[in-house]
Amino acid sequence: MAEYDAFFENLQEVPQDEEIRLVIRDLTPGRAKYRCQVVRAKVSSEPSKYPERLWPRLGRGQWVGEPWSIRVVEEVDPIPEAWR
Repeated sequence: MAEYDAFFENLQEVPQDEEIRLVIRDLTPGRAKYRCQVVRAKVSSEPSKYPERLWPRLGRGQWVGEPWSIRVVEEVDPIPEAWR
């Protein structure tokens, strides 16, 4: 199971079970650990709803304590095509 973390300003405002654009950081052990990526994903505060684990953090980096679940729909290129 893959593990990620993400930073949120207000956990109560995070849309549950809807596709959102999000920056996540890979926590899975190995060479890709701490790699950041922009994704479209669905998140849930219910730990077992989606197959991968998400550790939410508040704006200053504090752990919330309980893991959430996440399903990454696709990785998004953070640089718009018009800027290339």
